[in-house]
Amino acid sequence: MLAVEWGPHNVRVVGIVPGAIGGTEGVERLMSVNNMNNRKATEQAAGEKTVTKTGSNILNFAAVPIMRLGEVEDIANAALYLASPAAAYMTGVSVVLDGGVHLTAPNFIFNQKEFVDMWSKAKL
Repeated sequence: MLAVEWGPHNVRVVGIVPGAIGGTEGVERLMSVNNMNNRKATEQAAGEKTVTKTGSNILNFAAVPIMRLGEVEDIANAALYLASPAAAYMTGVSVVLDGGVHLTAPNFIFNQKEFVDMWSKAKL
């Protein structure tokens, strides 16, 4: 474990594990399996924060306890905290920033039929 190895050198090892962050290319592509490899549709969807489970949309707010996508500022605030003196005693951990999704539906995107079907047809 890196925290054990580097701790004596005053190096803290922490990580941020982000969930779905609105306005990012990754989440925009995951919003719809039909748009996953369609850049034009991805650009049109950019900025939308409301995602439902209708049609081919696979992000479902019912699985997100705080009922919203994350924002870039959420990740930035966590990074600022981890870099600040307030977190000086924190090491060897990863902070999960996913609105609580990991508590309600772990890996919920990857077990959706639409997602599995799309990847089974993917040309690698």
